[in-house]
Amino acid sequence: MGGPRLEVVKFGFYVFFPVGVMLYFGGPDFYDKHVKGIRFWPDYETTYKPPTTSEEVRSSLESMKAQREERWRQYREQQQQQQAEK
Repeated sequence: MGGPRLEVVKFGFYVFFPVGVMLYFGGPDFYDKHVKGIRFWPDYETTYKPPTTSEEVRSSLESMKAQREERWRQYREQQQQQQAEK
């Protein structure tokens, strides 16, 4: 259909296009200009640090239970207020 010249052009495209893309996007200039400034991970100081000792685990469990009970207490008060308004 296209002949041997077309096949040579297609072969050249198949071989050299990926090489050119790798040279352009894999070069240090592209990295410095477009990729280096992107922050993929948050700062270590701002991330959650799980408890490591048994005392820290106990204290965090107690605080979580207190927060949960406070939310339930507020929810119950809100429900009672809505019932009283009806």
